[in-house]
This record gives sequence, structure tokens and C-alpha cells, in this order.
Amino acid sequence: SFSFDVFTENLLRGLMSGGKLVVCPQETLLSPRDLYELLRAEQVELAEFVPALLRPLMQYLEETRQTLDFMRVVISGADALYADEYKQLRQLCSAEARVFNSYGLTEATIDNFVFESSVAETNFNGPAPLGRPFAGVRVYILDPQLQPVPAGVAGELYVGGECLARGYLQRPDL
Repeated sequence: SFSFDVFTENLLRGLMSGGKLVVCPQETLLSPRDLYELLRAEQVELAEFVPALLRPLMQYLEETRQTLDFMRVVISGADALYADEYKQLRQLCSAEARVFNSYGLTEATIDNFVFESSVAETNFNGPAPLGRPFAGVRVYILDPQLQPVPAGVAGELYVGGECLARGYLQRPDL
């Protein structure tokens, strides 16, 4: 949808790279077979998926013994992707492809963190890591008193920097 914040990100990627943006019809998006055929027909080299669409696509590819070896960049974002899914996606792509898990907060620009790993480095369980913050993004893990927690201790994620939207300061209700 044009109103989805990720659309802006994808539009800018296409414009800034000299590529083209392929807008996928909803009925195609919801059919893994049709989606895969569109990706092949349009020679899509970079795509960003929410995990809810990526999961059925990966299942379809496994069942039909097809791959995404023609893609250079595959990004999953906007929801949790799990370690086994990230590993499966890595294996469906060529060794040269870049596979990212991206994460962003509502209060900030579209993506704030990115995780990338090779097949050999995918030795994690649970949700895929959020990764490292983008340049200009500051990240803190704080306790209920807004004090930093030691490494390995659970806390709440706080993000600051140029990415943060105006109007959230001193507004915990938002």
C-alpha cells in the first residue's frame, strides 16, 4: 500500500539505485506461486518481505525445490523472524546474496537496526537478532528506573538520535 511506511523506503531504493519498483498486486502477493513467478519475470534482485509473506514463499520454494538464487538482497522486517526461518532463507539464496533482518520502531524512521549473517554464522536460536543500529541511532537497554542494565540482563529498549520522530519526549502514553 502507498500508505505503508515501508513503501517510501522501497520507492527511494528504486529511485536512488536507478532500478525500478515493482508494485505487487495483493492477489499475487498472497499466492506464493504467483509471487515467485512475478519475482522471476520482473528479474527482481532486491525485495523486502514481512515474515507473514516470507514464510509461505519459503515453504513453496522448499516444496517445489526452487530457490531465490537470482536475488542479490532479501530483507525481512516489520515483524519477528525466527532463527530457523532466517537460516532457511539464507539457504534458499545464493552464497553471494545479502540477507537482512531489519527492525524499526514506530516512534522512529522505518528501520533502525539491521542484522546480516552468513550461512556459517547462523548459530543462534529464538528470534533473529535485531542487529546493529544504523548510523545516528543511539540504543539503550534500561531498567524501570531508566538506568542502564548490565550486559545479559533484560530491560526495555530505548532508541534516540536523529531517527526519532518529534512529539514523543516526555510522552510515555505514546
